Amino acid sequence: MDNKEKALKHFKERSRSYDRSSRWVSDAELLGNIFSLTEIAEGETLLDLATGTGLVARCFRGKAKEVIGLDISTDMTRSASAHVDRMILSPMEAIPLDSGSIDACVCRQGLQFSNLPKALAEVARVLKPGGRAVFCHLNAYGPEDRADAFKIQALRNPARVNFFMPGDLEAALEASGLSVTRNVRHLSRESVNTWIGHGANRPEEREAIRDAYRASSPEFKRLHRVETTEDDIFDTMLFLLIRAEKKG
Repeated sequence: MDNKEKALKHFKERSRSYDRSSRWVSDAELLGNIFSLTEIAEGETLLDLATGTGLVARCFRGKAKEVIGLDISTDMTRSASAHVDRMILSPMEAIPLDSGSIDACVCRQGLQFSNLPKALAEVARVLKPGGRAVFCHLNAYGPEDRADAFKIQALRNPARVNFFMPGDLEAALEASGLSVTRNVRHLSRESVNTWIGHGANRPEEREAIRDAYRASSPEFKRLHRVETTEDDIFDTMLFLLIRAEKKG
C-alpha cells in the first residue's frame, strides 16, 4: 500500500467522526487566526488545500468571490459541498488550476501527507504575484521533544510522511520561492483519548500511543504539559500558523 492509499484508508475510517476527533478541529480561535492571517478581500479567489469536511473553507464562504476546495478523499469531502463554490478531487502535488489564478491559499493539517517540495511548488505556481498562503500544522516544540512527538504522531497516523518543528516549514516555503512574512503560535489542550479515538486506530494501536506518552522524556512531558489521569492523558499541542507571499 503506497502512501496515498494509506491516507485514503485512514481518512475513510475517520470521515464520520472527523469534526469531533480533536479540540483543534473546530476551535473557533484557531479558525479565526487562519482567516485573519489570510486577509481575504471581496473579489478574490481562495483555494483550500486538503479541505476535508470544509470547516476552514466555511470561514471564507461569502467573503471571497470563489472558494475552491481540493482534497483526494471523497469520504472526507461529502459534507464540504455546502462550504465551497467548487470542489476538486486531486492531490496537491498536481493542482489542476491555471498558473497565477489564485489570490490566496490556505492549508490546515494537509502538508504532512504530501511530497512537500512538489506541493509547495504547486502553491507557488497557482498563486498570483503578491498572493498569500497560510499554513497551519502541528509541530514539535523543538529538538528536546522532537523524537517523542514524531513517534507519537507516526503511531497515530502511519500515512504521515512529513514531521515539523519550528523553522522546518518556513525553510521549505522559502526554498519554493515564497517569502515567509508572519508566524503565529497556537496551543491546543487535547484529550489523548479523543485524539486517538477517531475510528482509524485499532485498540492495540491506541494502547501503543498511550505507552509512548508514558515512556516519553521529561522534556517532552514538560513542554507538552502532559497530565495523566485515571482514564485519560492530556497534551498541550503546538500548532504553527505561517503566512507566506509570492513575490510580485
